[in-house]
Amino acid sequence: MVKTPVPHNDSPFLITGVVEDVNGRPVPDATVYFTAGSSPYPDVAALSAADGSFTLSVPNEGVYTLACMTPDSRVAETPVTARSDQPTRVRLRI
Repeated sequence: MVKTPVPHNDSPFLITGVVEDVNGRPVPDATVYFTAGSSPYPDVAALSAADGSFTLSVPNEGVYTLACMTPDSRVAETPVTARSDQPTRVRLRI
C-alpha cells in the first residue's frame, strides 16, 4: 500500500504592521495578538517596537482578527487576510 503524503506548509504566513496613535505616531510596547481566525491560530502575542512595528505569523492562509492593547489599556481590532503570495501589512490605529 502506497501512502500519499498530505500537503503541509512549513512556511508561516507573515503578518507585519505598525501600531499608531490617531496622529500617526508610533506606539511602542503595545501587545498585538489574535482574537479569531478562519482556521486555528497561535496563542501568541508580540510587543510593538519603538517604531510601532510588529511581526506575527499564522500556519495557514485565511482571515484572522488581530487586536492590540497599549500600555495605557487602549484597544484596537482589525481583520487581516494572510496570503501565501506576500506578507500581509496592517496598520492598527489606536
